[in-house]
Amino acid sequence: MDGMIPLLRSPETLSAFGESASDGVDTAIEMLAHRHRRSVLEYLEDGDGSATLTELAVEIAAQEAATEPNAISDHGDISARDRRTARISLHHTHIPKLAAADVIDYDSETETVTLAERGRTLLERDDAVRGLGNVQ
Repeated sequence: MDGMIPLLRSPETLSAFGESASDGVDTAIEMLAHRHRRSVLEYLEDGDGSATLTELAVEIAAQEAATEPNAISDHGDISARDRRTARISLHHTHIPKLAAADVIDYDSETETVTLAERGRTLLERDDAVRGLGNVQ
């Protein structure tokens, strides 16, 4: 079949993200370039592989709040406004980008985000790269 995804074992194309390995690297970098996209993938991986848009928005808002001085990181202290801002950002930007790259699956009816196999592969690659260079 022409539209088949190349096997990751294939030495010619070490990418499940594009037509060539370099396309795949570009897509992988783009997916991990924004901390919200990394956070979504990590949250899904650390959990059971799926979460609602609301759960993800709360997590992102909590992470944002934790970066502010004197912030209390308890999710209960996250304002509705911060949650709404995170939700809008996820809904309009980050979730569509991740879904377009087949890194996650998004069910708009239930607003459920599920980590796809490509997402797991992407996280494994990211961990490997960070391990090589001790990148934080």
